Order: sequence, then C-alpha cells, then structure tokens
Amino acid sequence: MLIPFLKQLSKGFLSLVYPDNCIACKTPQANTPFFICTPCQKTITLNLPPFCAKCSRHLENPEKNILCPQCLKTQPFFDQAWAATRYTPAMKKFIHLFKYKNKTALRYFFSDIMISFIKNYRINIDHFDYIVPIPLHPTKLRERQYNQTDLLAEMLSKQFHIPLSKNNLIRQKHTKTQALLNEKERWTNTKDAFRIRHSSNFLGKSILIVDDLITTGATVCEAAHALKQARTKYIGALALSIA
Repeated sequence: MLIPFLKQLSKGFLSLVYPDNCIACKTPQANTPFFICTPCQKTITLNLPPFCAKCSRHLENPEKNILCPQCLKTQPFFDQAWAATRYTPAMKKFIHLFKYKNKTALRYFFSDIMISFIKNYRINIDHFDYIVPIPLHPTKLRERQYNQTDLLAEMLSKQFHIPLSKNNLIRQKHTKTQALLNEKERWTNTKDAFRIRHSSNFLGKSILIVDDLITTGATVCEAAHALKQARTKYIGALALSIA
C-alpha cells in the first residue's frame, strides 16, 4: 500500500511544479512544450529589427536615428543591450506570473526565447567572462522566496558555458517596485541601489547583466554604473523583454 501512495504523492508534487494545464490559460496542454499551450505561445511578440544600436529597442523610423529616444535621452552606462521580446499585454501577463505568482517553470519557455534570439541574430556572447543577474534586496528575496532573474541567468549560463556570478553585484538599497512608479521616479528610486562586493573579481572583465524586463532602463543602467566603477572591461545587458 505504501508504494502506490508514494507514487500518488510524487505525481501530485510534480503536478505542482510541472503542471498538466497551460500556465497562462489553464487549458490542457496536449503535450505542448514549456507548460504553455500553443495559442498562448503565439501571443508573444518577438523583438524584431530594425534595432536601436544601443539597447535593441525596435525602431519605428531607423532612417531618422540609429538610437531610440530613450537612449538618446539617458546615455546608458552599459555598452550594448539586447531584448528578445516586446513588452505587450501578453508578455506583461507572463512576466507577472513568473515574477510574483511562483510560476518558475516559465524559466524554460523564457530562456528558450532568449537563446533563440541570441542565435538568430548571431550575438557574440562568448567573450563575456561572467553572467550577472540583477539581484533582489534581501528583504524582497525573503518575501518572494526566489529571484526570477537568477533562474534565467542559470539557464543561460548552462547553455553557453559562461560562469554565473550571483553574489558580487548586490542590491544595497531596498527600493520600491519600479512598476508602481513613473519614469522620473524610477531613475530616482534606483539611484545608488547597487554596489560591488569584491571589485577585484570584475576588474578588466566583460560582464553580461541579465534581467527580465527593461522599461526605462533605470535598473540595468544603475547596475551597469556600479560595474563600471569596478573597472570592468565591457558591460552587456540581456533582457527577456523591452518596453
């Protein structure tokens, strides 16, 4: 009697971690990959060229300028950034599930999109010495129990065999949630939010920052600023989505 019980218990646990139904719409998956049904996968809008030469935002009028209005206005600290998808309402829903609703299985779907983007556009990430996820403040990490950017960074590190550094870039300031703030407040909110614990580890290194979302770019820019102060050689940023 014990073995059937253990099998049932195991099946119940797996259904929580790897659900039978689509994570987004709850309909049966019918053996579709990544725990997301095909119709929901098709709602994702990929980020397509022409790209901003600095952050890879889609340019509506590339003949007018090679940089997007945001990069012209802010002059980011990173050297180059890329994003795999556009931040549409569908993507907003997916990221919310991933970030706040414990749908960590989405890491497989999201990382596959990011990996495909890198390969399709032949982005040379082999020269990066470390992949560094955007960290959460310890207080927020305790509340959420996981950092969604850690999960993405781990998948990318394994795929491209680039060492993962999770504890050298730290968030020293418990900031407000960026989604609740306007553009000006977002830049003020992240000011001096990050620091490097051991600068010598990053001295002369090329760093790839990983984040789930770039909107104004305030968070990734402030992280890049901290990395620049550690005298890194080159700073790239890779995001799942960009607004």
